[in-house]
Amino acid sequence: MKAVRKIASALNQTPALYLTFDDGPDPISTEPVLRALEHLKIPATFFVVADRAKKNPGLLHELISCGHAIGNHSLDHRYGVFFKSRATMLQWVLDSENLLADLIGKPSVGFRPPAGVRTPKLHSALKELKIPLVLWQKRYFDKAFDWKPARAIASLSSTDAGSIILLHDQLKREKVPLFIETLSAYAEVAKRLGFDFRNLSRELCELQLK
Repeated sequence: MKAVRKIASALNQTPALYLTFDDGPDPISTEPVLRALEHLKIPATFFVVADRAKKNPGLLHELISCGHAIGNHSLDHRYGVFFKSRATMLQWVLDSENLLADLIGKPSVGFRPPAGVRTPKLHSALKELKIPLVLWQKRYFDKAFDWKPARAIASLSSTDAGSIILLHDQLKREKVPLFIETLSAYAEVAKRLGFDFRNLSRELCELQLK
């Protein structure tokens, strides 16, 4: 908890919000999210699945060229590794980080496990590899439930400066239009309330390692 408080304290020093998108890059829904962010003129951090990034290098490089940051959301988004040995866990994290580093030319901003699952073996592996764990302060379960403007805007009243916001850029096609409408409404109201949207960085996420 001390590490979590340390990074939260650093984030809270600014009126920033950190939009993060998990599970892509996705050929159906990443592009509309990217275009919405471009229109809104706000940066974000995409926690990508390394195997999906390898299959969609054009999308990955477009994210980078548009100024967004890249986080590590595991090699394959599978959960079986959490029931295997520490050595298997270590290799799983290392393989994803190495693959992403090869694709983007530098380390990711940090590691976010599928569904935020944390185990002693994961913490041990991340500590050995010196890779920060990056979770969130606010989530909307937008893959399971429709994310609607009224709910999104109302949540801003209980959102602290420096919050990391969890969303997804891998969505069913039919969910995309409402998601983009909500994202736009949420961002516009947040900006009117004085929030500034920023990328996460490796340096910022590494504060919890010190």
